[in-house]
Amino acid sequence: MKARIDFHIHSCLSPCASLEMSPRAIVARAQAARLDCIALTDHGCTKNLPAMHEACAEAGMACLYGIEATSAEEVHVLCLFDQLQPALEFGDWIYDSLLNFPNVPERFGEQPIINVDEEILGFADKLLFAAGSLSFFDLVDAVLEAGALCIPSHIDRSYSGAISQLGFLPDLPYSALEVVGSRIPEEAKKWPVVRFSDAHELKHIGRCFTEVDTESFSTEHLRTALAKLGKNKKK
Repeated sequence: MKARIDFHIHSCLSPCASLEMSPRAIVARAQAARLDCIALTDHGCTKNLPAMHEACAEAGMACLYGIEATSAEEVHVLCLFDQLQPALEFGDWIYDSLLNFPNVPERFGEQPIINVDEEILGFADKLLFAAGSLSFFDLVDAVLEAGALCIPSHIDRSYSGAISQLGFLPDLPYSALEVVGSRIPEEAKKWPVVRFSDAHELKHIGRCFTEVDTESFSTEHLRTALAKLGKNKKK
């Protein structure tokens, strides 16, 4: 089946995202944008995934369970699971790896953990977009070993991307690479390339998406579908 996917969306848990980004609001906007499958990928924490799971289930929306992890070199990486519990466990491990830098809401923004009814359950204490202790190489290995999709974020951006932070793009078995510009960097042409919204506000959801041909939204089938994008690009 042909499907529109947007696997880079932040909820209100991410300090840089609007507080309007509740799971139900995200799902409603995604459906209005005619997306077929989405992923919640908050910075450094997965505590809003249970609410996202409920919101998607009640609306009949397909989803993956993700996190945008930050390496020690400040490279952002999308880590995407097709099951909730493994994503939560991986998210706890990523959160524990974050540097112990407390969030200052007045400076960086609130980091509320909410339920599906938008009730606040608590707040993440560490600054979620702070660097973690894992190197980029160790982070990629850990994501792939966990069976998740590994997609380095916005690799062509002037900050928080692999090329800007490392000075080069390591030759690793990524599931795909996310780009934001119209021109694909030469060193990225070996891998499948995707474009997602990196939405921090509701109006941004679906502004960029990737169309894939997949049998289902399992990580196994999506990995195959993404690989086909790479083959088509080389034709």
